[in-house]
Amino acid sequence: MLATALLACGAPGVNSAVTGGSSGGFGLPIGFGDVITSWIAFSIVALGVLTLVLTVFLLRRGGPAPAAVPIGATLSPDGAYWWDGASWRPAR
Repeated sequence: MLATALLACGAPGVNSAVTGGSSGGFGLPIGFGDVITSWIAFSIVALGVLTLVLTVFLLRRGGPAPAAVPIGATLSPDGAYWWDGASWRPAR
């Protein structure tokens, strides 16, 4: 009964003595569970960073480029607009 109580409480060093096994999985020199958990955590963080970077990149893009100014078009005094015969259009 004492061994069951100690096992349930998770007392350090008791688990291997009570169960008779080692703390590693299947006697492998490295715990693959820890490696897989680390890679999953790294993948989630990397995916989050990539999503953030792509979101910022796509939101910072400018609108559509203005139409090219035709040769001989009438420009406004500040050079920011050109006259297409019906309305002023942005030159930049």
